[in-house]
Amino acid sequence: QAFKQVDCVLACGTRFSEIPTGSFGMEVPEKLIHIDINSDVFSANYPAQTAIQGDAKDILLLIIEALKERIEAETATIKERTKEEREKQRNSVAAKIAAEKEKYLQEWFAHNTKDKVNPARFFKQLREEMEDDDFLVVDDGNHTFLAAELMPVHSSKHFISPTDFNCMGYCVPAAIGTKLANPDKQVVGIVGDGAFLMTCMELVTATNNELGLIISVFNDGELAQIAQAQSVPYNRKTCTKLGRYKVEGVAMATGCEYIRINTNEEIYDSLQVAFKFSQQGISVILDINIDYSKKTRFTQGIVKTNLQRFELSEKVRFISRAIKRKVMG
Repeated sequence: QAFKQVDCVLACGTRFSEIPTGSFGMEVPEKLIHIDINSDVFSANYPAQTAIQGDAKDILLLIIEALKERIEAETATIKERTKEEREKQRNSVAAKIAAEKEKYLQEWFAHNTKDKVNPARFFKQLREEMEDDDFLVVDDGNHTFLAAELMPVHSSKHFISPTDFNCMGYCVPAAIGTKLANPDKQVVGIVGDGAFLMTCMELVTATNNELGLIISVFNDGELAQIAQAQSVPYNRKTCTKLGRYKVEGVAMATGCEYIRINTNEEIYDSLQVAFKFSQQGISVILDINIDYSKKTRFTQGIVKTNLQRFELSEKVRFISRAIKRKVMG
């Protein structure tokens, strides 16, 4: 919404791949300037009007210098006017983003999670416990987009995620690496129960090195992102249920502390305890009884985007089948 009027995009180090663009539903203006060290990505998914191959850091420094020269060449009157215009536009965009985010957040707070944990309330409390320069590390799954949509990140390069948000099992080893590289900063991992199964035993390394990680397992018993991508359009799910396992057993096996968060009322006290353990160099696994019943903007967006690609006859067939399954099961 905030960038609907944008007529030019400067893109650095991005492939415009499927997941970050919402199944290629992102609208990019005709004036696309694409900078990347790999020339294979140029115009692969979105046509670039200008493609510049090279190290983004070097190229951006050159662009900044060129802009400075251009600004210096302007008259004082033009400088003042353009400065005011830029400031006005910047404030307008910032206000729009803030308003939309607050509206979306309130929508989540109003969502009834019954006897489970509301993701928005968990992230709100987590944000209050973390410093601005602490690190958040995510994995691949529904929790990834919940974190991106609901968890404010106040410092650049402090939201660590797998490339293209597409690599299950990333969180635990990435959190360990992040902490080893930043021993004085708090590192919190967010991971789904399916992805956690893939690399959870690496927490032995965190225990042996007294890293004090906090790994938050969003536990719902299935591969939620895949399940939602199936159930929203088809009203059916296939091969998404996980085998039952005890997260507490993983904590015992790896020497981590274990804390279960069943409801919203337990979030505050549980995080307080987790951070105290972390400060002592003791890693903690938070087993969170998460509610995934409300769909993320990402999930809603990709379904809508792909449906719009169908011919009318296919849309009718697709929607009719979904309604029939909804009614008849």
